[in-house]
Amino acid sequence: MKRFPAGTTLLAVALSSLILGASGCTAATNINSPATTNGNLSAPANANLSTTGGATADEITAKEKQLWDALKNRDYEAFGKMLSSDSVYISSDVVGGKDETVNGVKNFAPTEVELSDWKTVVLDADAAVVTYTVDARGTSGGQPIPPGALRASTAWVKRGGEWLAVYHQDCPVEERPANPPTAETSKPAGSAANANTAAPASSATGSGGAADDPIAKEKQLWDALKRKDWDTFAAGLAEDQIEVEPTGVYDKAGTLAAVKTVDFTKMTLSDFKATKFDADASLVTYTVKGPGPDGKPMVERASSIWVNRGGKWLAVFHHGTPVTPSPSK
Repeated sequence: MKRFPAGTTLLAVALSSLILGASGCTAATNINSPATTNGNLSAPANANLSTTGGATADEITAKEKQLWDALKNRDYEAFGKMLSSDSVYISSDVVGGKDETVNGVKNFAPTEVELSDWKTVVLDADAAVVTYTVDARGTSGGQPIPPGALRASTAWVKRGGEWLAVYHQDCPVEERPANPPTAETSKPAGSAANANTAAPASSATGSGGAADDPIAKEKQLWDALKRKDWDTFAAGLAEDQIEVEPTGVYDKAGTLAAVKTVDFTKMTLSDFKATKFDADASLVTYTVKGPGPDGKPMVERASSIWVNRGGKWLAVFHHGTPVTPSPSK
């Protein structure tokens, strides 16, 4: 589930403080323009809303907007109460928890925010993830917010009868390449170099030690990518899987087409961490390093959500964010 991005932008540097203040595990502020519920994706095709039960798309969208309303009203106590204690926030130069998020939003002073392109996937009866586009104007840390938009994603989990935001990630919006690479022809798994990951080269949907270990499952998908074993990789994705990258939001077909244009053999993975949403859903976050399309070194913060459906663990969601290089001193 990976489209190693085309590259990072200065927008990510400028907006990282905004989104730490504007989203921590969520998003952040005054809504002065109408938001489009379940709008069109900037992707090859729209991903379908899951029909596994649980919250509806409208309910999850409403919860996300409540977070923005709390920030609009500078009600930081209400904002904090909507985040879970184990909430995770990821942007181009920040990885933080609940405390960092709540403290960060106090530096955010928007004058106008537009939310659009809403898309929700119900993970199970007690969890859902929503993704959308944010375009904010105002100040962050006393400085004007640079023009540009972000793709944002938030996962909501019902705990103790209350919906809480447990994860948020964003990345700068980038234009899709005018002439994307042509997909490679599928090759047998045994014809490619073995993957250099810590997980065995077993099926990503198989049973055994990795059956309920989301980190092991994620590594198995990468193992399949490195071996160009497209069938195994596809079997590990849910039919309603969506992927969020700077260049767009992609459904399963879009993800499968894209991965065949990338050489994954030189990618390395590190900094794995798992956050359990509930008994049937978990988040995996990690860092990816390797050459970008231009051959220059790239670093990306990646996240995937795994869900147990009918006894089979499947990757339902993925978000990738290019890491902003530290400014030279």
